[in-house]
Formats: sequence, C-alpha cells, structure tokens
Amino acid sequence: MSKQSIWAKLKAKGFSDTACAAVMGNMQQESALRSNNVEDRSGIPDETYTRNVDNGNYTRWSFTSDAYGYGLCQWTASDRKGKLYDLVKQRGVSIADEQAQIDLLMDELHEPMYKPTLDALTSGADLRTMTGTFMRNFERPYDQSEGAVSYRTQLAQAIYDELAGSTPDPGPEPPTPVHVYWPLRTIDIHCTDWPEVTVLGALLYCRGYLDYAPVEWCDEVTEAVKKCQRDNSLKRDGCVGPMTWEALGIKM
Repeated sequence: MSKQSIWAKLKAKGFSDTACAAVMGNMQQESALRSNNVEDRSGIPDETYTRNVDNGNYTRWSFTSDAYGYGLCQWTASDRKGKLYDLVKQRGVSIADEQAQIDLLMDELHEPMYKPTLDALTSGADLRTMTGTFMRNFERPYDQSEGAVSYRTQLAQAIYDELAGSTPDPGPEPPTPVHVYWPLRTIDIHCTDWPEVTVLGALLYCRGYLDYAPVEWCDEVTEAVKKCQRDNSLKRDGCVGPMTWEALGIKM
C-alpha cells in the first residue's frame, strides 16, 4: 500500500486531483494511509489485529462491536464495519485490502446521508472546502474545529503538490502464465519451484493467510499452510494434498 496506489485507485473512480487530495488528506490524519491500521487505543498491533480478523480468530461480531476504528477511513460504527467485513469475505481478500476499502468508500458516498460529501468532491470546490466537508460529513471526528480543517487541508495540499498531474500507478505487471498439472499434485517444502507453488501462493494470499503471493516455497508458506490446515481441522503437516487444496477453494 502506498500514496501512489491509493491516489491511482481514487483517480480510477473519476475523482479530480483536488478531490483525491482532499480524501487522502483525511485518510492521512485518520490512518496514516495504512489500510491495516487499527485505532491506537485498542493496544493491538495492526498486523496482529488484521491477521486475527482474516483467519477468523476475531469473529465478525468481535470486529463489528469493538468500537475500534479500522482501515483507511477508520470505520468505527458496527454497521459500517459489518459492510467492510462482508465485502472482503465475499471477495476472499484480507480485511486490509486497499481496493475493497476504497470500493466501500465509494458505495457509502452514494448513500443519501453522505450526499453532501459526494457533491462537494464533484463540485469543483476548492481544496479546503472539499477537505472540510469530507471531515465533517463523512469522517466526523471528535475535533471538527476550523483548526482541524486547516491541519487536514495542509496534509491534503502536501499530497496534491506531490501527486497532482501524475500518471496513475498502473499496478503490478500481470503474472506470467504458468503450466500446472491437473488435478493439482501434492506438494510440500521439497517442491520449491514447482508451478503448483505459484497457485498455492496466490490462494494463500487471497484467503488472508499471507500478506503477499510467493512464487517459491519458503518458511512463511509452510506456516500459512499449517494455519489453513488448523482452521479446517486437517492434519497440520505442511503438505498440500487434495484435502488442503479443497480447503483453499480448489475442487479436485
């Protein structure tokens, strides 16, 4: 996750440079532009909180009722966090997935209660007006003073100065196609560079067991496989056979 990737995703939604900067200035204050950020008063490291939500140790009820802000916009209310939770589970991605959070932001902006925010962002207003409206109507922090608007506008201006007019980040290069046997073979740590490992890495990433999609077997893959096996009441041997493939969503 980065400023550039968030900027590109907002631009892809049709926002102007000014609107992107206004939204991101607020995100900077709320979450430091980190999609895995959990409110500091939780006392829980971002990575730990995110991992526990992803693997189910922290249930939907726990996530939606703990009253901790989470994500780029620090969603806090139970109904809003519930929408985020349901969206990522439907997509099979991490609760910290940047694209899912921006898609949720856009869905919310089209709700009647946030119409003033969307109108401001699409009206061609100045940066301060956009930033202040987003803060007061969408984020609704404890401090809604003019001083708070000024500070967030400064953050937005810095982002605008850095990124306005820039070419949106095209994202990662598409993966090179790989040939795999079907049905997928049983693999383990000794199959370091087998093509099935690329498939395994992508599945572990999509299911929230890893923060990236490895293409070679490593210790993190072994641990992720064992977590998947634990979650599905399978033998925790780190070996990916038919039952583990099925637990990851592959019907053999």
